[in-house]
Amino acid sequence: MSEGEIPEVAMGGPRIILTWSPQATRPADRYLDAVIAAGGVPLLVLPVDGLADLRTGDGLVLAGGRDVHPARYGQQEDPRAAGTLELDETRDQYELDAIAFALEHDLPILGICRGIQVLNVALGGTLLQDVSLRGIDIVAHQQRRRSPEPQDWEPAHLVRLEPGSRLAGVLGAAEVPVNSFHHQAVDEPAPPLRVVARAPDGLVEGVEAGDRSFVVGVQWHPERMVGHDPRQEALFAAFIEAAERARGRAAR
Repeated sequence: MSEGEIPEVAMGGPRIILTWSPQATRPADRYLDAVIAAGGVPLLVLPVDGLADLRTGDGLVLAGGRDVHPARYGQQEDPRAAGTLELDETRDQYELDAIAFALEHDLPILGICRGIQVLNVALGGTLLQDVSLRGIDIVAHQQRRRSPEPQDWEPAHLVRLEPGSRLAGVLGAAEVPVNSFHHQAVDEPAPPLRVVARAPDGLVEGVEAGDRSFVVGVQWHPERMVGHDPRQEALFAAFIEAAERARGRAAR
């Protein structure tokens, strides 16, 4: 399937804008498949495409990818982390604009990996430029460095969910096993966001905005666990349901 093409099997569901980058080293198939399986119509959008497609969307998925530039959250590159940073400044600006638009129009947002990070930055929070700066072994959060290397869908650690949170309700548990592919994390959460999931070492793994129809960010990759863990499928289902409600509001 080419970028931006809508599969026939997904026609009829809410239109989901999926942010992507020309610098991506992996295809977007798993994101697209997860949205389709939940009943959405995905559209892959690059920064060069601008916000025109978002104006026709019913929901926004902020996909994983390279790091947000520290200047976006008021910091300089930490020399202790400089060797680990992989930046994508063009995508930074596009996604900050896309988040602002989605919030203005109360479109559901699901942020994944980089997505939770850029969501936090957009709302005024900061990032930990590298987990090693907190004294955490990167292997705890980057399972590709483990030997033998687990499959992408296999869990790397548990996350503890805040009782009563939207995310806990969607996943239906107080703890869930998740995969892990990151070296950065949310540091200071943005004031509109509530931290609702943490790893055993305390790193933020999930945030949500309680005053919105659906604004959720997770640090793991649920799209890679779809087909192996019904709880991650439920996360996409809840997001698509929110997008369907957004489409209904827009149609009135």
